[in-house]
Amino acid sequence: MKSQPILPLYQKLVEDLKSQIEDGSLKENEKLPSELELSQEYSVSRITLRKAMEILAEEGYIIKHQGLGTFVAPRKLNRIDDGRRMGFTEVCANEGKTASAEILGVEWMTAKGELGRNLRVEEGEKVFKLSRIRGCDGIPVMIEVLYFSSRFSYLLQEDLTKSVYAVLREHGDIPSHSVRTVEVGYAGAREEEYLGMKQGEVLLLLNEKALDESGEVIHSGIQIINPQRYKLTIIN
Repeated sequence: MKSQPILPLYQKLVEDLKSQIEDGSLKENEKLPSELELSQEYSVSRITLRKAMEILAEEGYIIKHQGLGTFVAPRKLNRIDDGRRMGFTEVCANEGKTASAEILGVEWMTAKGELGRNLRVEEGEKVFKLSRIRGCDGIPVMIEVLYFSSRFSYLLQEDLTKSVYAVLREHGDIPSHSVRTVEVGYAGAREEEYLGMKQGEVLLLLNEKALDESGEVIHSGIQIINPQRYKLTIIN
């Protein structure tokens, strides 16, 4: 019978802190003890401790704030893209979390240029824009902006703090697949106010066009995402 390999001291420390974060003993956004305190607690050198901390930071378990210390990183919502079309509410539910939506605005506008082409409507046709803050377990994750043609105006009679996709399905409009592009942007005053980000921090821009099984466009839009709260796993 083969004996188990002996882990280096820094790896033991990594595994112990990971375990405490995953089981909730160390909670997200909780400040960790200082380097000196941790090195004394685990009876390791500060060089060993720093190596462990570097690994935990690289793997997204902790985050360092200059001048403030080291904190347990916020748990990211993991959206798994395996070909199925899921809305934000379903993504949260799959992780045992509860989605929320705060309405920022609903407005009618005239389709022009790229917007009209994305929705496949005639130039000058009326479309409406829905803007919301999407949260998971009460924590804001993204600003969502969706555009719909007038065919979907029945949505305006519904509670838009709930799942839009659930309402669409009730009316027989079933999102089947989508076309997405991901870009990098930078937080401004809006993201500072609504997502709690600092201006200039990197954010993700997920541009999306959702279609039904026949290829008809249901909506186009963009999700402005705080990457500290969200990750996208793609399965081909």
